Amino acid sequence: MEEAPLRDFRDLVWFERNLDAGISALHLDEQRVIAGDWDGGVYCWDLEGEALWDVKTSNRVSGFAVGGGWVYAVCGRDIVSIELESGTIQWKHELEGSSDLVACTPQGETVLATSSVFDLEMNDFLESTVWRFNSEGKLLHQGSIDERPWAISMRKDGVAFLPLSRPRCGMIRATPEELHHTPLPTSSPATCGTIAQTHTVVGHVDGTLTCIDDGMVMDDDTYTNQPGTIESIAAKEPGFLVSIGIEQGAAGSGFGGAEGVARSYDEKGKLLWQIETELGRNIEHVMYGPMVAEQASAWIVSWDKRKSIVEVRQSRDGAPLLRAESNSRVIAIEGNRAYLALGYEDGTLYLIESELLSRRVSSGSENSDDNHRSDLAEKLRRLRS
Repeated sequence: MEEAPLRDFRDLVWFERNLDAGISALHLDEQRVIAGDWDGGVYCWDLEGEALWDVKTSNRVSGFAVGGGWVYAVCGRDIVSIELESGTIQWKHELEGSSDLVACTPQGETVLATSSVFDLEMNDFLESTVWRFNSEGKLLHQGSIDERPWAISMRKDGVAFLPLSRPRCGMIRATPEELHHTPLPTSSPATCGTIAQTHTVVGHVDGTLTCIDDGMVMDDDTYTNQPGTIESIAAKEPGFLVSIGIEQGAAGSGFGGAEGVARSYDEKGKLLWQIETELGRNIEHVMYGPMVAEQASAWIVSWDKRKSIVEVRQSRDGAPLLRAESNSRVIAIEGNRAYLALGYEDGTLYLIESELLSRRVSSGSENSDDNHRSDLAEKLRRLRS
């Protein structure tokens, strides 16, 4: 495919912020962006870039769940409840091992977190624990399993689904009373999962994509099996994006020996386009982002241990929009039709906005364009600290 033009993100961003520690987790919604860092800091801004609050937790923030008036964060060994409007810590609970995943009901009245114990000598996870709390921090249930969950989705009634690694693989159905194991169509370990428009999609080591709707495994031909390990999935738009890691010489690696492949599919499972990376460059994230020319944009993030590349294309026709490079690794990305947030290992946060992105992409690098002058004034206002 045609290569996207190289651009400087600083000419495109709605606002930029720089934290003292690397960004480890992001949350983005219609009102705010929240970032967590490796030192346990949690920071919240509105979408104009105004700082709303910040708070310090115990250790690296690995994930967020937002429901009702609460932000639930898993940090180091803890789960922490933060008041959404003020940033005040309401309660925290120490878990066993390292905290991993968190999810909550839409109103935040029930929250589920997972933690795992890693054995350095065996170089593997020994066991994981699934913890259920109410919004006041009362522990309602906990249960241990031998596998580590790699994704979590929760229904409105508080029932959650967690795809697993070895030894059993399959999926845990976590109800308020128990943890129930369910096999999946493949015995391959889960690697990732995402909540789509009406269901959950799980990726596996063997390239299988499993669709789960309300706890039921769907026989859905939309999610075509892939020729390598699933690294990342995005499915919030009609259709889906998927990134694959293909071992050199493996079956299906006839893409010029590429190690990373990103593909875009429509809502019926038809392949629309794909891009490939050279050996040694892994595609770590795919995400739908802001609308450009009446199409959602597709963001593909790769890393080769030296340089990160963010490539942006039209999600339907694959038309190249831009490419940006950095010496820092992209750790977290969250997007919707209006905004997209990128968090880097060096602490840089970029927020991209749909209308500004569309104008800057269409104007190219012409500095004399009237839109550029107004965009620059707008950007300078938001970059003031």
